[in-house]
Amino acid sequence: MEVFIRPLIEQDAYTSVKWRNDSEVFKYTGNTYDHEITIESEISWIKRVISNTKDYRCAIIVDGVYVGNIYLTDIENRTAQYHIFIGEKSFWGKGIAKQASLLIIKHGFEKLGLSRIMLRVRRENLSALALYKSLGFEATDETDMLTMSLQRESFHPYLL
Repeated sequence: MEVFIRPLIEQDAYTSVKWRNDSEVFKYTGNTYDHEITIESEISWIKRVISNTKDYRCAIIVDGVYVGNIYLTDIENRTAQYHIFIGEKSFWGKGIAKQASLLIIKHGFEKLGLSRIMLRVRRENLSALALYKSLGFEATDETDMLTMSLQRESFHPYLL
């Protein structure tokens, strides 16, 4: 499988809107919706976030198929917040999240000049926790949502 990431584009809304309306896809994220997300609101959201200079938001592409999103947000003071979801459930459990994560983390450290990448994850999201630990993230705060951090100097993608 060939995995790559590219910046989000407005046309992605026509695929991502169905993911936003699937509660199973967003089960462990901090984003839950109590209403249907319309195509108009999804297009509006994409337009807004791709114009934000403090975010680097990408689509995950596998063998030419758009399967999910991965982001570095709130980029400031050489730090960013990491987010990921695979929206196409038929691609779950295939190692795509790890490959896409390596790509965006490397970009963040090498191209964006980040020194630290942070994330928050629900304790019950065991597969995400395993992924983040395998990438080198370490827990820095243990409340209901774990806060994890990855320092530039401890990221060695060639060891993974």
